[in-house]
Parts: sequence; C-alpha cells; structure tokens
Amino acid sequence: KRIPLVVAGDGEDKPEVAARVAWSGAGVDLRTGDPSPDRICAAVRAVLETPRYGERAQELARAIARLDSLNTIVAEIENQAAPRPAAVGLMAA
Repeated sequence: KRIPLVVAGDGEDKPEVAARVAWSGAGVDLRTGDPSPDRICAAVRAVLETPRYGERAQELARAIARLDSLNTIVAEIENQAAPRPAAVGLMAA
C-alpha cells in the first residue's frame, strides 16, 4: 500500500520528523503546529493527486520491510559487549 503523509507539529521532535517526511519525498510538511483547514485540505489533495508521493512512500515501505532490525540490534549489542584487547605500547615511558 502507498500511504503518503501530511504532517504538522511544533512540539517535541515533530518539526524534525516532519522535515524528514518532506525530505524523503513521502509527504508534505505543513511547517506549523497549527495548520489551517485550507492548508490541510490542499496538502491532502497534493499527496493524493501527485503520484510521486505515493510512489516514494511505497519505496520506503519496501526498504523498511527488508530490514532485519532485531538481529541488527542484537549483533550491535554483542559487538559492543565483546571483550576488547588491551592497548599495547600506547604511552611508552
């Protein structure tokens, strides 16, 4: 399914997330926490009538589906928890 986004917000991390949505091409950032109904309507029309938004949303959905997040997290934790060899000869006296 292609689900492009219309996003708004000005608290917490909402502006950063909204900027990423726009940057990714998967939606429209209204760049405010209090968009007018007219702006919302225009943005919804844009994402529904402009194929590139849906296409990009679908591309991102496929890429995310290919990720193996849990195994990636486990591997990184194991890597960080692995014993490290002692540094040798760093500060010879």
